[in-house]
Amino acid sequence: MGSSEVPASVFRNTLALFNRFIARTMGLHIKDERLNELAQKVVSISRDFGYDDPEECMLWLMSAPLSREQADILARSLTIGETYFLRDPQSFHALEKHILPEIIRNRRTKSLRIWSAGCSTGEEPYSIAILLSRILPDPDDWNIMLLATDINPVALERGRQGIYGNWSFRDAPPWLMDYFRKRKDGRFEIIPTIRKMVRFSYLNLAEDGYPSLLNSTNAIDIIFCRNVMLYFEPALIEKMIVKFHNTLQDGGWLFVSPTEVSCRTFGGFTCKRFPGAFAYRKGDKDGEGRGLWPGAPELPARPAAFTAGMPQTIELSTGVPSPPVAHKPVADTVAESSDAAEKSSCRDSYQEAVALYDEGSYESAAVKAREILEDGQDNADALELLAKSYANLGRLAEARQCCEDAINADRLRAHNHYLLSIILEEQGERDEAAAALQRALYIDQDFVLAHFALGNMNRQAGKKKEAERNFGNALRILERREPCEVLYDAEGMTAGRLAEIIRVMV
Repeated sequence: MGSSEVPASVFRNTLALFNRFIARTMGLHIKDERLNELAQKVVSISRDFGYDDPEECMLWLMSAPLSREQADILARSLTIGETYFLRDPQSFHALEKHILPEIIRNRRTKSLRIWSAGCSTGEEPYSIAILLSRILPDPDDWNIMLLATDINPVALERGRQGIYGNWSFRDAPPWLMDYFRKRKDGRFEIIPTIRKMVRFSYLNLAEDGYPSLLNSTNAIDIIFCRNVMLYFEPALIEKMIVKFHNTLQDGGWLFVSPTEVSCRTFGGFTCKRFPGAFAYRKGDKDGEGRGLWPGAPELPARPAAFTAGMPQTIELSTGVPSPPVAHKPVADTVAESSDAAEKSSCRDSYQEAVALYDEGSYESAAVKAREILEDGQDNADALELLAKSYANLGRLAEARQCCEDAINADRLRAHNHYLLSIILEEQGERDEAAAALQRALYIDQDFVLAHFALGNMNRQAGKKKEAERNFGNALRILERREPCEVLYDAEGMTAGRLAEIIRVMV
């Protein structure tokens, strides 16, 4: 089918249905004026699935939920993945000469968190890593988290390998090649010191939760999300901007392509212009420090299974008559009523703090959690929420102290050891983080998130067999659960969704 050909009307109707299907299931949206381009891609996709008739292939794909293999093929075929080193050099110049120096100069703790969202094969995050190595006077003294995520697992694996051909270096300055070694096959491999700075991970921007401690998308300083949102419909783009706003620390920066979004989408940000480039900064004038802004799309509320925080008491009817109730003295009844009212008030305050946390108002959530604790309430949930709020604000030392206080109060609460492990890893103390995860699993062998986190940790360290064992343990536990079950401590993620992510990774 040539690029100028218009599909037959029946095929076009099916194509429009398929376009809505991939928008709903994968978050990928192709504008109507690009349907011919989609039609050409469908022809190629059909061959991959063994179909001669593209329309028959589309109907087959839409007949049932997509499998991992189907989703992988679609993601690989429908996203461009066209990138190269130091693409859009004016933006990188602004990053190197203005934004990074300001952050480094004003940062009391030597930590930096950058996210390349939609990283494709890794040229963008490696470009950022190279710039960091050039401008940091003491890079080994810094705790740098450079996260690279994408929906395409094949592209992610290429990024992890860090091997590129000549086409990835078009228009690159000569000094860039100092960070690569030429291979016998003529391609170029990035040097280990740069490769180890980047953490590649699967993440679907349209489906997965962020900000989240689970996937390290919390307290970010800089987000690059360029040439990604052109695949998404406007309503989804607006929700993503809200999420990015909540993901960034106050004063954090967001880079997007000027051709893919409208400026009106960026409430809560200030547009800063640089020579030949611009970026959006969180907070200024009216919006500084806020997680949301007037008129922003409302994010889904956290499921009750997450916000409950404590096991629920279920009363079962046995059919046996209840024993007669003994009447207590009036003074005792008044005292108990007062205690009950105080506990109810504390629970209401906690739920209010959770609601603030859910909407991304982490500072306000922390204030409310502190108030609960300062009132003298023995509330482990409030202490945990305070730790999470501090972590999302980038206040890791305070988050760590909250976790350690909670553990000292109750050493058998596994998820506090898990939360501590996440904070320790972000502080660069990976051995201590692994030990905290092992303690969590000693308390609860079925703690699926601890198995998953250990798998990620071992994978990052190059321990492939250990990572596969950790992920296998997590999958076996998830298979015993309902796919729609919301996992505690997973920022609203279901068992089925986590299983899908793990299968993509192994």
